[in-house]
Amino acid sequence: MDQDTPRYVIDRPAYNVADFNRDFDKKDRQFPVGEKIKKVFRCSGPRLKGLLVRHLPVVRWLPRYKAKENLLIDVVSGVSAGTIQVPQGMAFALLASLPPVNGLYSSFFPLIPYFFMGTAHQMVPGTFAVLSIMVGTVCLRMAPESHFSRFNATLNATVVDTERMNEVRMGISGTLACLTAVIQMGLSLMQFGFVAIYLSEAFIRGFMTAAGLQILISVLKYIFGIRVPPYSGPLAVVYTLVDIARGLPRTNVASLLFALVSSAVLIVSKELGAHYRHKLPFPIPMEIIIVVVATALSGLLDLPEIYHMDIVGEIPLGFPAPVLPSVGDWEDMLSTAFSLAVVGYVVNLAIGRTLAAKHGYDVDPNQEMLALGCSNFFGSFFKIHVICCALSVTLAVDNAGGTSQLASLCVMLVVMITMLALGVYLKPLPKSVLGALIAVNLKNTLLQLSDPYYLWHKSRSDCCVWVVTFLATFFLSLPYGVGVGVSFSVLVVVFKTQFRNGSAMDQIMDTDIYKNPKVASVKGVKIVNYCSPLYFANAEIFRQKVVKKLVLARRKFSQTISQLELQNDFDFTTSTSSSYVNFHCSDIGLEEQTPSGAPSPGPPDLLPLDSQPMPFHALILDLAGVCFVDLNGVKVLAKMNSSYEMLGIKLLLASVQAQVYEELEAGGAFDDGEGGISRRHLFLTVHDAVLYAQHASAGNAAGLSKAQKERRELALTADDQKDLEQVRWLPLSSVVHTSPLRQAMLSALNKGTRVDRHDAVGRLKEVIRTAGGIAGVNPP
Repeated sequence: MDQDTPRYVIDRPAYNVADFNRDFDKKDRQFPVGEKIKKVFRCSGPRLKGLLVRHLPVVRWLPRYKAKENLLIDVVSGVSAGTIQVPQGMAFALLASLPPVNGLYSSFFPLIPYFFMGTAHQMVPGTFAVLSIMVGTVCLRMAPESHFSRFNATLNATVVDTERMNEVRMGISGTLACLTAVIQMGLSLMQFGFVAIYLSEAFIRGFMTAAGLQILISVLKYIFGIRVPPYSGPLAVVYTLVDIARGLPRTNVASLLFALVSSAVLIVSKELGAHYRHKLPFPIPMEIIIVVVATALSGLLDLPEIYHMDIVGEIPLGFPAPVLPSVGDWEDMLSTAFSLAVVGYVVNLAIGRTLAAKHGYDVDPNQEMLALGCSNFFGSFFKIHVICCALSVTLAVDNAGGTSQLASLCVMLVVMITMLALGVYLKPLPKSVLGALIAVNLKNTLLQLSDPYYLWHKSRSDCCVWVVTFLATFFLSLPYGVGVGVSFSVLVVVFKTQFRNGSAMDQIMDTDIYKNPKVASVKGVKIVNYCSPLYFANAEIFRQKVVKKLVLARRKFSQTISQLELQNDFDFTTSTSSSYVNFHCSDIGLEEQTPSGAPSPGPPDLLPLDSQPMPFHALILDLAGVCFVDLNGVKVLAKMNSSYEMLGIKLLLASVQAQVYEELEAGGAFDDGEGGISRRHLFLTVHDAVLYAQHASAGNAAGLSKAQKERRELALTADDQKDLEQVRWLPLSSVVHTSPLRQAMLSALNKGTRVDRHDAVGRLKEVIRTAGGIAGVNPP
């Protein structure tokens, strides 16, 4: 050891919790319910101001805005990002089975509330691919194309009333956005922003990857220019793939060429932009350039009429008239709306926290959910579909140096100009170009398909979460994927806490350090630690783990116990000279149980009482890793204490956290009566508990020796032996001869008193069931 290492020398009494609280005059803090309610509803000027600033963050940051330094940067970044927002919004509207103008509405109206209420400064709300396709499933289910088809006798063909279908679907979209907004605002007011912690990164990445793959498959019909009937629900993506494969011979070559050229140009420009981003004052708005060029070529050359390409069509100018959502349809949308609310919030919060960490500010989770809910609620009256963070647009603002939500205000102005004046010129734009823009922007999402390879080497449980979420989302649809993925993530956490393995510990040399060594150094004391919550799912498993650790420790401690003895419990017989005890310490899952017809061990397996191994008299549970205990855990601890006490073993608890102590107290663990744990058996550290156990053992040594002498003088009759044979299955620990119950039985028999066999057997069975009989064997 390094000579310069400081010495650790402490001289103090061995404290239990009760003595420590008494010596240091600990005060119990109590907060009456009435005071808590008054505090929540107390109203004052500073409190009202705090609420205003919290729910309208613009009041805080706008007066401090440095216009000379940041205004030009915000305007430039906002305008450049707005040129991305316009084509992206129209493209994602197609994913939602809505007309392209819906994407413009969804990229404009929600930005107004978020400007005042948002806490992520570079965030730009707008359309998001995953949410768009989830909205599309609802629109297709509630307003399928077949409802608007009719046979035209003049044309001798079935035609679809597209205008009416789009109008109905936009109404459904607005109603769904309103319901999603109500859920988000309700969760925010109930301080449910913490729900995001239940969505692990593995879940989010698996969900986003599956959704990205679904989106890519969905836009293939626009890229190839073929018609594919819409599907929704489980296996919809499989049916879509089959129809696309069957329709490839009917590919529209002009649409495919537009898509391929647009994709190639966009990929090259993005790669060059990423490589030279430090030299560019702002990102090149290649999306809007591609849209303008493709629209010009398509319109000037009259390509849609010549090659029958599917185009964007007429985009109505101006603002839409506000309409009331159809609340009567909420019942059919509830499950999808809840999924949209949670997924949209998680995406928003994840990107917001990334931006906040980069630029050094905080994002309020509950306020972010409220801002997102208000944005969806306001936009729902103008037929938007559910929005969250527009990822590409937000990254464009951030990369261009945007510093505040004035950049999102400039994005909104670009969209507004398009809605009021420029939209009419986008009529000949091929839909295949918009499909290509979507496909290229999915590159980073699809690269996550390699996640399982890396996760398997780092965390197999996270890899399983990713795979299950991906498969459920891809094959069963997005809403089912959310439910299955979250449920499986929670089950993984439950299993991790349920099957945590404790360890037997012992003292390292003459220190107060306790680890899991090869050789025990503290005689007569067994120490077991457990690093998991103690609750309904693992309380019984915890008891069995403790028993198992004791059995393993006992096996190492006594090398004279044969394998045959470990397969049974214990037998004892008497002779005229002495009593014999056969130690059989088996445990569930450790050894094969002896067949019912197997003969009992003979005399060679019997050990005299005087030659039995040194018993342990104290069991210490190190609960430093236990963060909470529920009522089931309290009951298991109380039963263990009662049963081990009957076997002559003290159960001591060490390193109990303050909150766990309060839960034990509230659960009645310290109540007087059977099973009640003495507060004096709770210790600050494991070392305090060991010192107490050793001190108590030294004080009782003389009494134990006297009891052994008296026991050797007992002579049992044949009838008494027959009675005691009824409890031959009792796993006799190395200290069971000191059990008060055992002493009472032997004393009664010695005095010629008949013991109620059924009562004795019943009481002993209850002891063994609860304590695991030191060996954890279920009685017959």
